[in-house]
Amino acid sequence: MLNQFIHLSNLIHGKMIDERNGQWQLDDNEYCTLQKVIDCQGKDKAELYNRSLEYFINNFSDVNSAILERNIPDGIIIGRGVYKKVRVLNSDLRNSVVDTWYLLKVEVRDGRAKITLSLTQYEESVRGSEPPDIHYLYPVSKQYPFNPAGYQKDLYEQSLKISKSRAVETIASAESALLGKSMQNKNDNW
Repeated sequence: MLNQFIHLSNLIHGKMIDERNGQWQLDDNEYCTLQKVIDCQGKDKAELYNRSLEYFINNFSDVNSAILERNIPDGIIIGRGVYKKVRVLNSDLRNSVVDTWYLLKVEVRDGRAKITLSLTQYEESVRGSEPPDIHYLYPVSKQYPFNPAGYQKDLYEQSLKISKSRAVETIASAESALLGKSMQNKNDNW
């Protein structure tokens, strides 16, 4: 149990090292990315693809998320989502709310799956004393800690930390769906 806690703590703080040396990295698109390969012995590509599709349908069904690509022959599904209110900063002069947009990609083969989650951009909503809110989009890689001269270090350092934590939860949820451990949608009102 203690080892799981230490492992989870390391995941949250961006120190993830898995079997494939899969740390949080900046990919070719300059997205903050984490990959996990899952061994799904005894499950064929079609079954894994259907489980993956069911996961996406259940979890990417609100106005802020979408399934972007469904490639049945290659066994790939890509979705876009958002982690809402990863950081809220209230002050006397202005309030800032930061959301983090991400891409989730699941690739399946016979007996294996790869889950890739990429944190793409922050959306900062700023409200001053007068409406309307002002919205800013910043690439994750252009803010602190990737860019030491980035805007509002504390705000974006905490945003990244919380976004990484939610991303690890998302990957774990997708992994459970692929392995058939839990298919219940947490938003189910029944």
